[in-house]
Amino acid sequence: MPRISRECSYCHEPMEADEFKCKSCGNMVTTKTAKPEQPYMAEYDESVLDQYSMVLLVLMTLFFAPIAMTVGGVLLFNDHAGKRDAGKILVTASLIMMVVYVILFFAFW
Repeated sequence: MPRISRECSYCHEPMEADEFKCKSCGNMVTTKTAKPEQPYMAEYDESVLDQYSMVLLVLMTLFFAPIAMTVGGVLLFNDHAGKRDAGKILVTASLIMMVVYVILFFAFW
C-alpha cells in the first residue's frame, strides 16, 4: 500500500499520512491538510462602490459646492490615480457650480 504524504500546516514540511505530530516543528495536526486552491486573499471589486461614490460626489457638488471643493482638494493629493481624477472633477465642477450660483443670485436679486 503506497504511503500518501501531506504537509504540516504550520511549517509546511512533508509528513506521512498516519502522522499526527510534525517531526520538524512539533505541531499537532489532527486533520488532513490540503493545499489551498487560492493561496492569497481575493481583492475586493470596488467598481460598484466607485460608481456609487461618484454619483454621491456629483450630487454633493450640485447642492454643496464648497464642501465638494474641499473634498476634491483633499482627493487631489491622494496616491491613487482614480481618486486624483475624482478630485480634479470635484474641484472643477464645484467651481463651475459656484459661478452659476453667483450668476443666479445676482440675476434674481
